[in-house]
Amino acid sequence: MPFAEPYADLGPDFVKRFGPLLQAATVNAKPKEPALLPAAGAASQLTCEGFAGGKEVQLVLVRAKLGADGKPLAVRETLTYRRDIAGSDLVYDLTGEFMQGKARPFDCDLREQPARLYALMPFQVEMRVSAEVESGNFGEADKVKVRVDFLNGLGKPAAGALPCHALLRAPDGKVAWERFLATSSEGSLAQRLDMPRGKWQLVVRSLLTGEESSSELLRPK
Repeated sequence: MPFAEPYADLGPDFVKRFGPLLQAATVNAKPKEPALLPAAGAASQLTCEGFAGGKEVQLVLVRAKLGADGKPLAVRETLTYRRDIAGSDLVYDLTGEFMQGKARPFDCDLREQPARLYALMPFQVEMRVSAEVESGNFGEADKVKVRVDFLNGLGKPAAGALPCHALLRAPDGKVAWERFLATSSEGSLAQRLDMPRGKWQLVVRSLLTGEESSSELLRPK
C-alpha cells in the first residue's frame, strides 16, 4: 500500500506537508491509546489516531467523522488527554503552525478542514539550522550540506520526528528546490543539495511554530 493512501481523503496538501513526518513515525510501534482523546467519549464526532514520533515526541492525527453524505462533518469539540500525559507537557498544532500551550483541555476546530495534526513533548523546542558549502570533486557541482535540529532547553535535539519546510532560492530569486521534511526519530535531519555558482538563499520554516531561519550561501564564480 502506498504511504499516502490512508490519508488521501485529507487532500494532496495534507499528504505533501505531513507525509514525510508520518512516514518517519510509522517505523515506531503505535501507542495503544493516543495522547489526545475526545472529551465527549463515544459520542464524539472525532477520531484520534496516535503515533510515536520518538522517545520524546507523540503525534496525534485528529479527524472529523464522515456524515451521511460521505463528507467530513464540520465540528468543533474539546480534546483532553491520556491519563499518563503530564500537565506540564506542551502541545503544538502542526496544521496551524503554533504552540497550543500546556496540556490542558482545548477545542479542536474542524469546521474549515477535515483534520489537524498535533505534537506533544515534555519541553519547548527551538529550531536550529546549519548550512555548509562543500566543494565538489573535479567536474562535480559543489553541494550545500543542510542540518536541522529541534533543540530543548539544554541545547540537545528532541528525540523524535518533527516537521519543517525548506526551500533553496537561486540568485535570480526563483525557488530552485523545495520540500516538506521531517527529522528522524533520533531528532536530526541532514540533506545535501547541488549548488551552482552565485549567491543562494536557504529558508527553513518550523511547522511547530512558523518560525523561519534564513541563510545566505555564496559559491564564488
